Amino acid sequence: MVEYTLIEREPGALQQPISLEQIQTMCRRAFGEERSLLSVKELGGGGHNNTYRVQLADMEPVILRVSPERGPHLAHYEIDLMRNEQYSQPFLAPIAQLLPRTLMIDFTQQLLGRDYMFQTFMQGELWSDIENELTMEEDLALYRQLGEIARVIHDVEGETFGQPAPGHTFDSWSAQVFHTLEHTIKDIDAARLDASDMRALLAMARDHQSLLDEVRRPRLLHGDLWTFNLLVRRGNENQTPTISAVLDSDRCWWGDPLADWTIFLLRIKGTESLDPKVVAGTRAFWQTYSDRGVEPSDHSSQFRLHVYYGMSFGAARLELHRRPNHDLVRQTYLRLQEILEFLHSLI
Repeated sequence: MVEYTLIEREPGALQQPISLEQIQTMCRRAFGEERSLLSVKELGGGGHNNTYRVQLADMEPVILRVSPERGPHLAHYEIDLMRNEQYSQPFLAPIAQLLPRTLMIDFTQQLLGRDYMFQTFMQGELWSDIENELTMEEDLALYRQLGEIARVIHDVEGETFGQPAPGHTFDSWSAQVFHTLEHTIKDIDAARLDASDMRALLAMARDHQSLLDEVRRPRLLHGDLWTFNLLVRRGNENQTPTISAVLDSDRCWWGDPLADWTIFLLRIKGTESLDPKVVAGTRAFWQTYSDRGVEPSDHSSQFRLHVYYGMSFGAARLELHRRPNHDLVRQTYLRLQEILEFLHSLI
């Protein structure tokens, strides 16, 4: 009897369950007919793929990730994320020791009409799960490590802007930004929400295209590098905790490092968190990430940063609407208004 543990979800949720029979078929395709399945446990935390810890006979546990079905319920940036991750892997070589290894991946969609992959199981605890248990010194040490990891990723140079997958690249940074904003507007319109603030942001970005195109060298961005995607290993009382794994690299893209989701969250957490450890941690991040120890404050960087903040709030609006969390959806409109006012004052 296979032990099978699922997370209860709403019928219309993005993450739809996979039957035990389907998982058994996927395991046979990946590891052979003779390998018996012992247990399957669905893991929480992520909001896009279904993720399972799978135990097979005479093997270390493995991770199974299954993408959502394609369809209009996905935003433009969510389509084929698992495939994007595979194209990104060679460029993440500088942090290869922190990444799960892909054991098998299937994009044929023959078994269930969804992409899936098996990966090695990485040891550690999710940083986001243990934040309240860490001392100030332990948390600051992890934020400094986060700054180092982000810097290593951002130091990888590419040739074009956009996603690594073919057909998703642009020759200029402004073209990539315009593309992102245009498709976010389409997605917001499709969700029957007001996108007028995003149109105003796009118009402002177009009017000051030259500031965007000061970014000439594409850099690798992780797209989802934060405490909920980082595993930590804790030792004894005298040992500093270490980041042991970086998970979910499916949102990687080429662009301005200031546009990475990490930088967006640093601003939010650093200015609004009620936890002094988090606020101090955001400052510790910059100590190892930047030679100057602080985020850039020049005119061009501040213009670009606030355009990127607007892009991030637009994407968040779609995800919050899908959950649904109407109060936080409304907050995105207040945020965009503040961003637009700042940009008007800046230029």
